[in-house]
Amino acid sequence: MKLGLIRHFKVDQRKKFFLSTDKFNRLMKEYDECPVIPNELTVNHSEWEVCYCSTLPRARKTAESVFNKKIIETDLLVEVPVNSFTDKNITLPLFLWHIGARVAWYKSHKSQLENISQTKRRIENFYEMIVDSGYKNILIVSHGYFLSIFYQEMKKKGFTGIIDINIKNGKLYTLTKQ
Repeated sequence: MKLGLIRHFKVDQRKKFFLSTDKFNRLMKEYDECPVIPNELTVNHSEWEVCYCSTLPRARKTAESVFNKKIIETDLLVEVPVNSFTDKNITLPLFLWHIGARVAWYKSHKSQLENISQTKRRIENFYEMIVDSGYKNILIVSHGYFLSIFYQEMKKKGFTGIIDINIKNGKLYTLTKQ
């Protein structure tokens, strides 16, 4: 089996540096609806049988831009949701909000909409779906953090391949399993 992993194209959203709790949560919701900035990514269409992609608009748009065969959307591939890790009205730099939210996710803190176990369960459900599909060469368009966790889980299943520590937008990574 061969899996092609693509993180959606870069999102066209103006970055803000310092955000209150409410503004951070609002920014994360807005991010889901922002347009993407396509790059020059091309895939060999004969190499891939099908493309599975997240239902979020940025992933759909990326999949439609790079693949001209069958695209199957699934909520199993959506990004791990990010929510403020506190309800106190504080202002922090954006990167600290992200770090705090990911630590809270990892620790299964109640502030997060999904915890690590739920994310891994989604990945397992998706893996079962693609194994049962009969496809052997599958393109997957999803999101950076989700793909990082997905990659770790696929290594446990015997897949090999290398991805960047910070998965780049609009870049193809290939994993294979004998």
